[in-house]
Amino acid sequence: MECLWTMRGKRRKKPWLAVLLSLVFPGLGQLYNRQLKKAVPIFALIIIVNILSSEPLEVFFQFADASALENIPLSTLTLVAGYSLATLLIMVISIYDANATARKINLDIEEKQP
Repeated sequence: MECLWTMRGKRRKKPWLAVLLSLVFPGLGQLYNRQLKKAVPIFALIIIVNILSSEPLEVFFQFADASALENIPLSTLTLVAGYSLATLLIMVISIYDANATARKINLDIEEKQP
């Protein structure tokens, strides 16, 4: 009886769905896995990085529209590259964690079944 009580609310997860959700928006895979304490910081990080990158991207696209790519300030290129790498890193970590956690949830459920 105790085993059923501890398993209440825990359902098997689809790791591919957790990965897909994290690809759509980092943190959604954690939300799918019912890890709100992980999802919120990931959401916050990705939003902050995107807000910070908006001005450098705006400058970058102004030069790109004018076909004057060689005139883009080095500081702008550095910021765009840095924010892009930060976004990519957050996405990769989110995807990996969502997949690993979904698999761990499934293993825990299998181990607790009689």
